Amino acid sequence: MASRPQYRAFISYSHHDRKAAEWVHRAIETYRAPRRLTTIGGGAPTQSLTPIFRDRDELSASSDLGEVIRDALDRSEALILLCSPASANSRWVDQEVAHFLTTHGLGQIICVIAPATPTGVSLIATLPPVLRAALPPDTEPLAVDLRRSGDGPRLSRLKIAARLLDVSLDRLVQRDARRSMQLMTAFTAAALMVTIAMGTMTIATLKSRQVARDQRDETEALVAYMLGDLREQLEPVGRLDVLDGVGARVLAYYGKARNDQLDDRALTQRAKAQTLLGTIRDQRGDLAGARDAFGQAASTTHELAVRAPNNGERIFDEAQNVYWLAYMEWRQGNTVGAERGFKRYGELAQTLVALDPGRADWRLEVAYAKSNLGTLLLEQGRAEEALVTFRAALATFEAERARAPDNQDRLVDAVDSHAWVADSLVRLGRPREALAEREGAADLLAKTSARESADKPLAASSLAAQLALARLELDLGRVTQARARSVAAMRGLRQLVALDPTNTRWREYLLIGQMDTVDLAAWTAQPVQARIAHAEAAAMLTRLRAVDEAKAWRVDLDGRLEQQRILLARLGGDPRGARRLALALRDRLDALPNARESAAERAIVYGVVYLVTQQPEAAISALAPRRKSLSPVGRDILARAYMAQGRRSLADAIVRDLRAQGYAHPGFLAFWKESPLAGARLQGD
Repeated sequence: MASRPQYRAFISYSHHDRKAAEWVHRAIETYRAPRRLTTIGGGAPTQSLTPIFRDRDELSASSDLGEVIRDALDRSEALILLCSPASANSRWVDQEVAHFLTTHGLGQIICVIAPATPTGVSLIATLPPVLRAALPPDTEPLAVDLRRSGDGPRLSRLKIAARLLDVSLDRLVQRDARRSMQLMTAFTAAALMVTIAMGTMTIATLKSRQVARDQRDETEALVAYMLGDLREQLEPVGRLDVLDGVGARVLAYYGKARNDQLDDRALTQRAKAQTLLGTIRDQRGDLAGARDAFGQAASTTHELAVRAPNNGERIFDEAQNVYWLAYMEWRQGNTVGAERGFKRYGELAQTLVALDPGRADWRLEVAYAKSNLGTLLLEQGRAEEALVTFRAALATFEAERARAPDNQDRLVDAVDSHAWVADSLVRLGRPREALAEREGAADLLAKTSARESADKPLAASSLAAQLALARLELDLGRVTQARARSVAAMRGLRQLVALDPTNTRWREYLLIGQMDTVDLAAWTAQPVQARIAHAEAAAMLTRLRAVDEAKAWRVDLDGRLEQQRILLARLGGDPRGARRLALALRDRLDALPNARESAAERAIVYGVVYLVTQQPEAAISALAPRRKSLSPVGRDILARAYMAQGRRSLADAIVRDLRAQGYAHPGFLAFWKESPLAGARLQGD
């Protein structure tokens, strides 16, 4: 009778972490340990890390689940525990850990934090109750962190292998680095081998269907390696171009067979390859190539979904590729195609919820789909439609936050959605309502940030939200509150930047806050302080560009600084200098390609330029077509252009509407108090 196998490890996980468990299983069983290693104890380790027991695969033919699990645990040298909120609440995981501890020690359990675990959740909170109880007081086990913000896939694989082999992690990392360089040198030969294997498979098909199937499996395994593990090795050294070249051959290989000639497994493999190639090409800036790859992936996943119309996982995969394809359409300027794609993505998300209303991740897909569509609508100037769409997304995000009040990701989703609603209201000329949206979101962030004081990215987001709130307060004429809020937020941001000067996002937040400081000083009769603050803002932008040279001239940063320069010249009694600066800004805008995400902002800057250079008709031409999606400042500029042309009724209508909505920016009040339209309604404000 054959002896029963001994397992190198048993993977214990919740079904919510199935994909992560599959990755760990594949990553460990395919890992080949370098030769001539020694264990920490001085012996020679076993090079193979097979077999690994993962119950969903191993138990497919078993009728006695409990007995097989216990037997496998007894015969496993280690337990790999995928830690997540889901596994912490799984009674099956808890029972597996409990049984393992009856015959093994704590040191033989390897904790691995699953990718889906929110960043704000502690490791202890992801452990099953029996393991928490077994730990010594006030201790926390060492853990491998699969999340991108942690160890990431590549280092996680090495850490798990080092524990199973009982060898030094440093030795494995050094050997892995040398192996990567050798792999780079031999890559061309490997690609040639793939081509030969494909050709061999074609010949074998003519001889034997079974042989062809075996060779196809081997070829697809090699393809999976190239597009999976090999990518992890090439991406850090900046060689995505190599993967892209191989990817073209992979697509050519799959292109030789019709969908009806491929089984589900082959189609799934092809879809993964196509999606991965799309992301690689997107990162390299090859939008046309990325769109082609995502288009093929969407077609493949659609075929799989048609074969199993009630399989939620297949519909989910199709939805992701439909999203990517729509995103590529947007990146290439095809807003009609992008809108059609985002709506289709939303329909697929609704199908998922209909299949299983109890799955939170599928309910969230519906909200993400609406949020994506809302962004596109807002960009197109369809602010009213965008507002409706963002509010629908917000309702879902808030419902999910209520279901999981301690989940930081749900908080961020809700706060972002409130911000989009606020932006839509601003575009509709309704700043008072926008302020209410911002206040609630900023308060949520501030309270959570105070509670999670060690989470610096959350603190930065909270401070940025405070700055956005201060800008709205200034628009509503609440100058004292705006200044106090801005000063406090800037103090916090300076502390964060001092902690990590390399964080360009935090430095950008600080730059935006510094420009807010310029506005506050300029509009409260502090010209000297405004000029000092403007000089510091310009220096900040220069330093930011020195670190991140990829960022081009931006309307919301460079354009805003130039407008402030013009304003300071006018306030300083230098109209000629202001005109010269305005003409230079116009030339800069003319030389830049249109940026879809800042079309409305560009129109407003053009409006400012044309007013300063006494071209009101040109200002009206730039702004009037976008009136329904202009922010209050843009509407104010349009009203001034109408006034300069003597079209007082049109100017008066805009001013009345802005005042009715609570708009009371100091610059707005200063201008219209002196205009013939001021009248009694603006006196005493």
